[in-house]
Amino acid sequence: MAGKLILGGNEYEFSSVARLQKSGQYPEFQAIFDFILEWQSGQPFFELFTSGSTGKPKAITVSRNQMIASAKRTIRTLKLENGISALMCMNPSFIGGKMMLVRAMEFDWDLTMITPTNNPSLFLKKNSLFDFMALVPMQLENMLEDEQGKQILNQSAHIIVGGAPVSSRLREKLNTITAQVYNTYGMTETVSHIALMPLNEPNTSEEFKVLDGIELGTDARNCLRIKGDVTNNEWVQTNDVVALKDQHFLWLGRADFVINSGGIKIHLDQLEERISDILETEAVLLKIKDPSLGESYALVIKEEVKASNESIQITLKSALPKYHGPKVILKVENFLRTESGKVDRAGIKLQLGLE
Repeated sequence: MAGKLILGGNEYEFSSVARLQKSGQYPEFQAIFDFILEWQSGQPFFELFTSGSTGKPKAITVSRNQMIASAKRTIRTLKLENGISALMCMNPSFIGGKMMLVRAMEFDWDLTMITPTNNPSLFLKKNSLFDFMALVPMQLENMLEDEQGKQILNQSAHIIVGGAPVSSRLREKLNTITAQVYNTYGMTETVSHIALMPLNEPNTSEEFKVLDGIELGTDARNCLRIKGDVTNNEWVQTNDVVALKDQHFLWLGRADFVINSGGIKIHLDQLEERISDILETEAVLLKIKDPSLGESYALVIKEEVKASNESIQITLKSALPKYHGPKVILKVENFLRTESGKVDRAGIKLQLGLE
């Protein structure tokens, strides 16, 4: 049984992609068609790019075998079958989108494709049924706020969400749907996810569980190291500080997203989530220099937050540990994001004129 591409309600065999590309019928999917044709030709290596959320995206070369190993591991872990239906609404330029295509081609899936959008449900029918879908947190949150989106999620069997942190506010909302949702841990260097964390009942957890066949370790900073067939059996060193125990780990934040403010070490990843929960809105923290403390941070929120900066400072002072409040509060209309959907901290700092 051969899988199919479903574009705008029309079904096409993967084998017909060359003709489809030449027709020029779907210009928005040309990059996807290019990758499918490269894969079908047996191309052994592929150039991928990191997300660029903390700096300029860098090119990484991965092998066909690494990508197949990653696809097989996801299939085994979630007990997915050949010939299932799946939704592709991620950017195909990055590893998450490319791996959806690899899984579909290698395991004969029927893959519905829509262009990347903040709310995929706007481009789907209410009765859409999917066995598997991969989303970024912003897409998942918008679908939960939409009646049609929520119905589509409830009709799905397996949902993975990655590419950016999942807030505790989003986790709470996930308990209103029955589909099992997993947070993914992985990166371009590991050819997509190597660990999963169930986010909603009945199997919710605060820790990631590593997938079978992946070896983990930590360096002197307690930053995670990863090795397996997806890394070509070479160690990949991350900047993610973790609490590792057997085949589980708790993600604590990035080692390069820590400030020493007047002698107090503050993990900004954890603080960012805490502030978002307190203010009940998305918050972005940016490291800044401080003439007296050495380092501090700026809190950036959207202009739609009507509370004054003074009242926000008062709220945070009463809720956060001493000396953990922001040096300055700034507001923007919308957060700049990378092509992969992550908050573009470097871009926001430049936009606001911060050093």
